[in-house]
Amino acid sequence: MELLNPKLLLKINQEVKLIANKIGYNNVLIHSEIKHLFFFEFNSKIDLLEKHLQNIKDIFPEFNIWMTSFNYDFTKTGIYNTKEDKSQVGVLNDYFRIFCDWRTTTPVFNFCGNGKYPIDKIHSEKIINPFSHGCEFHYLYESNSLYCHYGSSFSNSTLLHYIENISNKLLYRYSKIFNGIVNDNGIMTKVSLDYHVSPLNPRVEYDWEKLYQDLLKENLIFEYKIFGNVNYITLLSIKNVSDYWINKLKNDPFYFLNEESKKWVIPKVNKLGRGFVLTDFE
Repeated sequence: MELLNPKLLLKINQEVKLIANKIGYNNVLIHSEIKHLFFFEFNSKIDLLEKHLQNIKDIFPEFNIWMTSFNYDFTKTGIYNTKEDKSQVGVLNDYFRIFCDWRTTTPVFNFCGNGKYPIDKIHSEKIINPFSHGCEFHYLYESNSLYCHYGSSFSNSTLLHYIENISNKLLYRYSKIFNGIVNDNGIMTKVSLDYHVSPLNPRVEYDWEKLYQDLLKENLIFEYKIFGNVNYITLLSIKNVSDYWINKLKNDPFYFLNEESKKWVIPKVNKLGRGFVLTDFE
């Protein structure tokens, strides 16, 4: 595919920078997927990753860069190594992980970034809820930070799970405990991950298109596309979107779900007279 015109890229980046500085500050959390972002000529994979990373730094010069470095192996192996475990959510994220300032000690839903380390250090036997008060997302909410999809889909927005948890309206996912060890630069700490999981059969599915369109109508999301319909950057304020979604869940705890999921989730919750628990499905 033909490369994007450099002048057009520069123009878009300048617009994104202006919006970013209006709606947030301190940190920007990046979800990335660069396979459709044809911007640069490059000599190697590393050269391409470097150019994309510099592009992000050029757009957000006033922000600490955060990236998701999620790795789901802890749920199978019981071990999370902050130094060695690769990010399983994007090649650019995993490249950034290698030389960032820090990586958080939260199993599965961890982040890496520059600037201040965002959460409390773990201690032995700690129960970690990756989407509770005190988690990485809560830090981003409190600091009025930005959420940015860089080539990735809005449906990758794990911010939704933080909102579910703190809303106290979560009825259709249930708590499951995974015990294991966090190896943080050779320091071994026994922890338990309190992970709210979805039933496997049938799955709980979200209505991403509705959520996306509602945010657009409320001017809470800003998008920039290239080549007609390819996502380049989707940008939102974590605090503003969180507050909006919390209010929606107060009025309708099933607001996030698509119609097919509502057809079986709501009757089951009504029959149980409560939200789902582990023994309902496992």
